[in-house]
Amino acid sequence: MNTFSRFIPSFASPPSASSNAQLRHGKPQQQFDHLARINTDDHVNAEFAGQWDADECEDELLGLQRVMADAQNPRRPVIGSWMMFPGANLARMVAQLGYDFILVDCEHGNIDDAAMHASVGAIAGEGVSPLVRIPKLDVGTVKRALDCGAHGILCPSISTVDDARALVSYSKFPATTKPLTNQSSKKLLSGIRGVGSPFAPSVFRQSLAEYIRTANRNTFIAIQIETTEGLSNCEEIAKVDGIVLKNSQVTDHQTNSPNDLASSMGYPPLSHESIPEVQEAIERILAAAHKAVDLMNLGGDVVALMEWNNEQLARLDDITGKKSTSAMYY
Repeated sequence: MNTFSRFIPSFASPPSASSNAQLRHGKPQQQFDHLARINTDDHVNAEFAGQWDADECEDELLGLQRVMADAQNPRRPVIGSWMMFPGANLARMVAQLGYDFILVDCEHGNIDDAAMHASVGAIAGEGVSPLVRIPKLDVGTVKRALDCGAHGILCPSISTVDDARALVSYSKFPATTKPLTNQSSKKLLSGIRGVGSPFAPSVFRQSLAEYIRTANRNTFIAIQIETTEGLSNCEEIAKVDGIVLKNSQVTDHQTNSPNDLASSMGYPPLSHESIPEVQEAIERILAAAHKAVDLMNLGGDVVALMEWNNEQLARLDDITGKKSTSAMYY
């Protein structure tokens, strides 16, 4: 099975004209059930020029957005890993462990710009979604992370609505309001992201034009609530268009960082689990996230992770012949 089919178009071979028509009319053949859209290499664009509706292209999900959507039916957890050390070989090996995404940590990890490029390409090459945690809210930093081919970004220390809106703007290309043809970027958020990188289109097996037209819908933007100011504003931040939210202790879309949040509140950062006020703050952020978007709940995620953990331990038992002890780490 082509692992890329989880989040990008098939690139092994273009579909026939008849199957292309079936895809366009919502009746794909079985072998194309899991494809987001047809190959967009230049030779395919030439062959099928004018046969694909631009609005339908923009409505298709690619990247981690598609992985998240596919995980809703049947419903399952989306599980990722955290990478803090550089190296394409390391990234490739971690990606082969069966995760849905790998987060490349450029905030606290030992990963510079060049290592980020190498890691993101290696992860995507294994059919796994690469994310990048950027070190701070900065237009150049956001651009570099997305230009290297990351399916999305995680931004730390978002404390105000203006911060969140700025992050979305930095992550989105300007909308096409004066198209030369009937192909426009209507219904999509507009931003100030610069155009020019050949690396991101390569990750998605797209031409630059195709990438520009589809990226605004498919870029995954996650944030961390880490300060008392962010806590005060979390309900309004959660309403900002383009922000997806996860709680850092589990999986989905808005993150609070319990260590930094506890520190911002004046408590020892590593004791957050035993401090009621910090736990109440985390619950408040979770509630804001749940109200804004459809999220998996905390208990369900823990159960899913425990089941996955027990399955891996059972496999280890088969290899070693010894009974492993199940454990969860927080």
